[in-house]
Amino acid sequence: MKHFPFGPDIAPLGRADEKGNRVTHITTDDLWTFDRFKAGQSFGAVEVALDSRRIKGWQAVYGQICGDVAPDGLIVAGMMEAYILAIQPRPKGNVHAAQKLDFTGVQAALGDVITYQVSVAKAEEKKGRFWVTFTITAAHNSKVLMQGDIVSIWAA
Repeated sequence: MKHFPFGPDIAPLGRADEKGNRVTHITTDDLWTFDRFKAGQSFGAVEVALDSRRIKGWQAVYGQICGDVAPDGLIVAGMMEAYILAIQPRPKGNVHAAQKLDFTGVQAALGDVITYQVSVAKAEEKKGRFWVTFTITAAHNSKVLMQGDIVSIWAA
Protein backbone atom coordinates (compact mmCIF):
# COMPACT_ATOMS: atom_id res chain seq x y z
CA MET A 1 0.00 0.00 0.00
CA LYS A 2 1.44 3.36 -0.99
CA HIS A 3 0.72 6.34 1.20
CA PHE A 4 1.88 9.71 -0.04
CA PRO A 5 1.66 12.98 1.80
CA PHE A 6 0.20 15.78 -0.29
CA GLY A 7 2.40 16.78 -3.18
CA PRO A 8 4.10 15.13 -6.15
CA ASP A 9 7.65 15.89 -5.03
CA ILE A 10 8.04 12.44 -3.47
CA ALA A 11 5.75 10.47 -5.77
CA PRO A 12 8.25 8.61 -7.97
CA LEU A 13 10.17 6.91 -5.18
CA GLY A 14 8.64 4.06 -3.28
CA ARG A 15 6.27 3.08 -6.08
CA ALA A 16 6.35 -0.33 -7.70
CA ASP A 17 7.34 -0.92 -11.30
CA GLU A 18 5.34 -3.19 -13.61
CA LYS A 19 7.04 -6.26 -12.10
CA GLY A 20 6.18 -5.20 -8.54
CA ASN A 21 9.74 -4.18 -7.64
CA ARG A 22 10.12 -1.16 -5.40
CA VAL A 23 11.61 1.86 -7.20
CA THR A 24 14.34 3.58 -5.19
CA HIS A 25 15.81 5.81 -7.91
CA ILE A 26 14.65 7.25 -11.21
CA THR A 27 16.32 6.99 -14.60
CA THR A 28 15.10 7.81 -18.10
CA ASP A 29 14.49 4.05 -18.51
CA ASP A 30 11.76 4.38 -15.84
CA LEU A 31 9.72 6.77 -17.98
CA TRP A 32 6.24 5.33 -18.53
CA THR A 33 5.96 5.04 -22.29
CA PHE A 34 3.00 3.61 -24.17
CA ASP A 35 4.71 0.30 -24.96
CA ARG A 36 4.91 -0.50 -21.21
CA PHE A 37 1.12 -0.39 -20.66
CA LYS A 38 -0.80 -3.67 -20.80
CA ALA A 39 -4.54 -4.20 -20.28
CA GLY A 40 -5.16 -5.48 -16.76
CA GLN A 41 -1.87 -4.11 -15.46
CA SER A 42 -2.16 -2.85 -11.88
CA PHE A 43 -0.23 0.02 -10.38
CA GLY A 44 -1.35 -1.05 -6.93
CA ALA A 45 -3.02 1.02 -4.27
CA VAL A 46 -2.48 4.64 -3.33
CA GLU A 47 -3.90 5.92 -0.06
CA VAL A 48 -5.14 9.50 0.12
CA ALA A 49 -6.06 10.84 3.55
CA LEU A 50 -8.94 13.29 3.72
CA ASP A 51 -6.95 15.10 6.41
CA SER A 52 -7.13 18.67 7.64
CA ARG A 53 -4.55 19.95 5.14
CA ARG A 54 -6.44 18.48 2.16
CA ILE A 55 -9.79 19.71 3.54
CA LYS A 56 -8.43 23.23 4.04
CA GLY A 57 -7.16 23.27 0.46
CA TRP A 58 -10.55 22.08 -0.81
CA GLN A 59 -12.40 24.72 1.21
CA ALA A 60 -10.08 27.47 -0.02
CA VAL A 61 -11.33 26.79 -3.54
CA TYR A 62 -14.91 25.55 -3.05
CA GLY A 63 -15.99 26.99 0.30
CA GLN A 64 -17.02 25.49 3.58
CA ILE A 65 -18.00 21.81 3.68
CA CYS A 66 -21.31 21.29 5.46
CA GLY A 67 -21.31 18.32 7.81
CA ASP A 68 -18.75 15.56 8.08
CA VAL A 69 -19.37 13.76 4.77
CA ALA A 70 -16.69 14.18 2.10
CA PRO A 71 -18.07 15.84 -1.05
CA ASP A 72 -17.96 13.68 -4.19
CA GLY A 73 -15.62 16.23 -5.74
CA LEU A 74 -13.08 15.67 -2.97
CA ILE A 75 -13.13 11.94 -3.78
CA VAL A 76 -12.57 12.80 -7.46
CA ALA A 77 -9.66 15.11 -6.54
CA GLY A 78 -8.17 12.18 -4.63
CA MET A 79 -8.67 9.98 -7.69
CA MET A 80 -6.69 12.42 -9.83
CA GLU A 81 -3.96 12.62 -7.20
CA ALA A 82 -3.74 8.81 -7.02
CA TYR A 83 -3.57 8.59 -10.82
CA ILE A 84 -0.72 11.09 -10.93
CA LEU A 85 1.20 9.51 -8.04
CA ALA A 86 0.81 5.91 -9.20
CA ILE A 87 2.27 6.37 -12.68
CA GLN A 88 5.59 8.21 -12.47
CA PRO A 89 7.66 9.44 -14.17
CA ARG A 90 5.57 10.47 -17.15
CA PRO A 91 6.55 11.94 -20.48
CA LYS A 92 5.75 15.59 -21.07
CA GLY A 93 2.82 16.32 -23.34
CA ASN A 94 0.18 13.78 -22.27
CA VAL A 95 -3.41 14.90 -22.86
CA HIS A 96 -6.30 14.20 -20.49
CA ALA A 97 -8.85 13.34 -23.18
CA ALA A 98 -11.84 12.15 -21.15
CA GLN A 99 -13.04 10.79 -17.87
CA LYS A 100 -16.07 8.90 -16.68
CA LEU A 101 -17.20 8.67 -13.06
CA ASP A 102 -19.59 6.20 -11.48
CA PHE A 103 -20.54 6.78 -7.83
CA THR A 104 -22.03 3.92 -5.80
CA GLY A 105 -23.79 6.04 -3.18
CA VAL A 106 -21.43 4.90 -0.41
CA GLN A 107 -19.94 7.96 1.27
CA ALA A 108 -16.75 8.67 3.18
CA ALA A 109 -16.31 10.93 6.17
CA LEU A 110 -13.87 13.78 6.44
CA GLY A 111 -10.75 12.37 8.07
CA ASP A 112 -11.07 8.95 6.37
CA VAL A 113 -8.25 7.44 4.34
CA ILE A 114 -9.41 6.49 0.85
CA THR A 115 -7.69 3.67 -1.01
CA TYR A 116 -7.44 4.09 -4.77
CA GLN A 117 -6.62 1.11 -6.98
CA VAL A 118 -5.10 2.20 -10.29
CA SER A 119 -4.95 -0.08 -13.34
CA VAL A 120 -4.86 -0.10 -17.13
CA ALA A 121 -8.18 -0.95 -18.78
CA LYS A 122 -6.83 -0.75 -22.33
CA ALA A 123 -4.01 0.68 -24.40
CA GLU A 124 -4.38 1.12 -28.12
CA GLU A 125 -2.86 3.05 -30.97
CA LYS A 126 -5.40 4.89 -33.13
CA LYS A 127 -4.44 7.09 -36.06
CA GLY A 128 -0.87 7.41 -34.81
CA ARG A 129 -1.84 8.40 -31.26
CA PHE A 130 -1.41 6.36 -28.09
CA TRP A 131 -4.71 6.06 -26.19
CA VAL A 132 -4.60 4.63 -22.67
CA THR A 133 -7.66 4.10 -20.49
CA PHE A 134 -6.95 3.83 -16.79
CA THR A 135 -9.49 2.58 -14.27
CA ILE A 136 -9.35 3.96 -10.73
CA THR A 137 -11.48 2.52 -7.95
CA ALA A 138 -11.92 4.45 -4.69
CA ALA A 139 -12.81 2.54 -1.54
CA HIS A 140 -12.97 2.99 2.21
CA ASN A 141 -13.04 -0.03 4.53
CA SER A 142 -13.43 -2.27 1.44
CA LYS A 143 -16.61 -0.44 0.38
CA VAL A 144 -16.39 1.03 -3.11
CA LEU A 145 -17.23 4.75 -3.24
CA MET A 146 -16.69 5.27 -6.95
CA GLN A 147 -15.01 3.95 -10.02
CA GLY A 148 -13.63 6.18 -12.70
CA ASP A 149 -12.02 5.86 -16.09
CA ILE A 150 -9.43 8.33 -17.25
CA VAL A 151 -8.62 8.36 -20.96
CA SER A 152 -5.24 9.83 -21.84
CA ILE A 153 -3.49 10.43 -25.11
CA TRP A 154 0.00 9.33 -24.09
CA ALA A 155 2.83 11.41 -25.51
CA ALA A 156 5.55 8.77 -25.88
